[in-house]
Amino acid sequence: MMGFEQALIVASITWLAVISPGADFAVVSRNSSIYGRRAGFASSAGIASGCWIHIAYAIFGISLIIHFVPNLFSIIQMCGAAYLVYIGLTTIFSGEFKDLRKNESFKISNWKHYGTGLLTNSLNPKTSIFVISLYSQVIGTQTSIIEQFLWGAFISLSHLLWFAMIAMFMSTPNIRDWILGHHRLFNSIIGLMLTALGLALFLTDSIEVV
Repeated sequence: MMGFEQALIVASITWLAVISPGADFAVVSRNSSIYGRRAGFASSAGIASGCWIHIAYAIFGISLIIHFVPNLFSIIQMCGAAYLVYIGLTTIFSGEFKDLRKNESFKISNWKHYGTGLLTNSLNPKTSIFVISLYSQVIGTQTSIIEQFLWGAFISLSHLLWFAMIAMFMSTPNIRDWILGHHRLFNSIIGLMLTALGLALFLTDSIEVV
């Protein structure tokens, strides 16, 4: 059984990692402010689901996976970088925005926002490193498998709650109206942020290879 101090450390590290700005934050901010609260919630749910991919290979033995796929982290990093650059450039060069707030058929596309959140998190090496470090250095293999899954649920739920709050804030009528009125500027800022994150991952991977 994990002690109180150890549990407090795990919880603190998790929340510090969750609230730190990154690709997940940029995607939820964009989707919720431009496409609405439902889209933001869908993206948040996708991000929370993506966490389980990292949690799964952290629990079931990362050393075994690395043995069969030695370049696993480089592959994740390159795929994640390419995906972030793609989303960033798509956002920057998106055409004239149409206000879809009154379009009921738009709700169908929330599955797409869920998928965006899922891919963004599951291909995010930042989340991968955070989860693996947490399980290997703090939670430890001596912790029962049930507790490990419970901490996984805590990590996933923490992501869901935080980004749901971001979605609620960014989709607030006053904030959303301002963003919709300055959508080109907002898309450029978010797009540049995502593209910069992707390029930074490419450069980091290139430096490690060299």
